[in-house]
Amino acid sequence: MILWGKRFLPIVILLLLFGELWVGTGSAQVSGPLLILQFADSTTEPPIVNIYSSVIDPASAQSIENLGSDAFQVQESGTVVALTEMAYRPVGLAVVVVVDRGGISAPGDPRLKQATDLVRELVNRLSVTGAPEDDVIAIVGVGQDGALQPEENFTYNPVDTNLVLNALIAMEGETIRGGTPLYEGLDEALRLLRSNPDETIRNVLAHRRKFIVVFSDGIDPNFSDEAREQDVIRKASEASISIYAIGMAPRGGQLNRDAEGNLKRLAAQTDGLYFLHNSDTAREEVLSFFERLMTQRNQYVLKYRTLQPKGIYTLNVMVNTDIGSAEREISFSSPLEPLRLTLVEPSDGLEVTIPFSSTLQGYSGSLVLRATLETPDGISRPPVAVRYLVNGEWVGETTAAPDYPFNWDPGAGIAVSGRSQTREFTLQAETTDPYLGTRVTSSQVKVRVTYAAPSILWRAFLWLRSFWWLLFLLFLLLIGLLVLLILLLRTRNQLAQRIVSSTTGVLKGVTRRLGPQAPAPAKLVIVQGANAGREFRLSTPVVKVGRDPQFCDFALYDEYVSNPHFSIHQEQTQFYIVDEGSTNGTKLNGVNIPPRQRFLLSPDALIEVGQTRLQFKRIGGTTRYLGSQPGLPPGAPTSPAPGQRGGPTRKVHP
Repeated sequence: MILWGKRFLPIVILLLLFGELWVGTGSAQVSGPLLILQFADSTTEPPIVNIYSSVIDPASAQSIENLGSDAFQVQESGTVVALTEMAYRPVGLAVVVVVDRGGISAPGDPRLKQATDLVRELVNRLSVTGAPEDDVIAIVGVGQDGALQPEENFTYNPVDTNLVLNALIAMEGETIRGGTPLYEGLDEALRLLRSNPDETIRNVLAHRRKFIVVFSDGIDPNFSDEAREQDVIRKASEASISIYAIGMAPRGGQLNRDAEGNLKRLAAQTDGLYFLHNSDTAREEVLSFFERLMTQRNQYVLKYRTLQPKGIYTLNVMVNTDIGSAEREISFSSPLEPLRLTLVEPSDGLEVTIPFSSTLQGYSGSLVLRATLETPDGISRPPVAVRYLVNGEWVGETTAAPDYPFNWDPGAGIAVSGRSQTREFTLQAETTDPYLGTRVTSSQVKVRVTYAAPSILWRAFLWLRSFWWLLFLLFLLLIGLLVLLILLLRTRNQLAQRIVSSTTGVLKGVTRRLGPQAPAPAKLVIVQGANAGREFRLSTPVVKVGRDPQFCDFALYDEYVSNPHFSIHQEQTQFYIVDEGSTNGTKLNGVNIPPRQRFLLSPDALIEVGQTRLQFKRIGGTTRYLGSQPGLPPGAPTSPAPGQRGGPTRKVHP
């Protein structure tokens, strides 16, 4: 047993030395700077996030100055954001002084007076100018019975130093015999900083650098295990509150080893520092420490613009300094909510009658469209443009806030008919949220428009304007009959017979034989969508295809198709497709084609519009193989299979 003890004695000594170092000052525990994120909030106009950051040298408790914006990196929900501004400026300190009077306030013991004098020196170094960024302070005096007196609350803006100084005088006039509950006093100090019952004070504390300065001999008579100590350390660490401990030892003496270990652990495990006060030299070191401590009122305020919708988001902040780097996380709440757009005019179900204008020879009317924008988050936006759509088609836009009026003519482009006609329009407003970048739409409003029929005279004029050629033929026929009558009167019987025979021949030449029309060379077949299998023969030079039959030659009844959507043009034996500027575009064999440009249609070409797919078919053309042969590019001509004859089928004449 003796040999075993001698063998492992050096290891035990090393472990004890390591433990001594571990409970030493905070500078022995931290590598790199101390980065503390006090608070992150967002202003409303514009949505800028402000991050209040302290960058501290843990070995000296002094703020690290002269860092540029390139020393910081901020990630919002994992994405690096660009800082719009960075400022190093005073934000203020929030200090709670804990004076543990047990063991240092016995009759004749000078240490309580030494502690209160040091507190006065600390108070004198606070910034008290009446500015919003003034330092704030509270003092907790721990008595024998656990009473936290005489001043347990903050004073702020500006600090009422008289309250603190009066509390110190009261402490000096009271003798405390025996020990006092140190951890109870620290717990009260943490409560004041973390969950102050006064909302105004909570707002004051939010942005400030918070720490505790404790003056104690390190003895707590209620301390029996590490549970209470670790509870205090946990609460302080969670709130980034450093504990700076001043061990009040007799002049020229030392504290009890266990008591000093308590204070060292409190400081080391909360990123604080420990100082032993037992001489004039030690006093000067503490005062120098106070000077460095005052630099922590300056913080780096990092700003960037957020485009996140309402919710809680995580910020990751990294800093690089000459003594190393550090990284911390903090959360912020984005207030941004999507805009609300309402089409307030016209009302849903409105019925309007548009008269016929003889002056314009058509229909013309004016219907005012109005919309309102609401900001549920209370954040005003830059000016936006409200766009109006009729049956899904853009008709105009305006930036004239607040009701964004726009005059829409429901008669524009309406063909004049000899009878009254009624059409239904679906109106909608839309805009883009300039902050969130999202498209905002209103609910749809339906309007029924009746176009009045023209007068009888105008209807006759319209009929004649449409069928002038028939009137011209009647006029020619009348002249011809008049000529025939004159000739008949002159030549009487024989000449009349010749004229009748000639007229009969002319009429026989005009009359066309009843028979089949020329066959259409191609057709469109719906292969997917509404009315699949339906065919339309391309027998005219131009065929327009769209959603509704009133706007086109071939209707697809697809709400994603425009009026017209595309057209087919026949030139000699070739067919071409043209997109007519549709809303959702046209695909030819899976490829979007530009609008207003002609593209050649090959046999069996696939046309995709909206939710409908059509196939272009030649009628009477060459029989084509289904699919493509291996090794040939799409659309390449294929050779006939063995045993088959290629080329078009021909009709055999006798």
